[in-house]
Amino acid sequence: MATITPTLTITSSDTSSDALSLTVTDSLTVTTPMLDSSRIAIATGSAQSVIASNSAFSYIYVKNQSGTNSTDYIQVKLGGDAKIRLDVGEFCYMPLYSSQTVTAEAYGGACTIEYAYWTKS
Repeated sequence: MATITPTLTITSSDTSSDALSLTVTDSLTVTTPMLDSSRIAIATGSAQSVIASNSAFSYIYVKNQSGTNSTDYIQVKLGGDAKIRLDVGEFCYMPLYSSQTVTAEAYGGACTIEYAYWTKS
């Protein structure tokens, strides 16, 4: 077993009259199968598998690492009809039910994604 420590920090001085400062962290025990940070290039309109099908509850990270311009984006599909749009530089980290297929598809132009996943222990 291993441990990962995800931390999310959101700050802003101009989204409202009050300053925004939010930080949350957790310590998660994980086991195999897991995949530390990897990258794949995705051609425009081409879908690539990120997770073929997870056998257990998992944690997943996906980042649109690059694109040729600001109109390039990745659509991350989480089984069924659930979709997440990631513009260049954006990322997501989320818990994922078991038996899910995760794919990523590039729109606008070719993109490279960085991704990782860990199985909850």
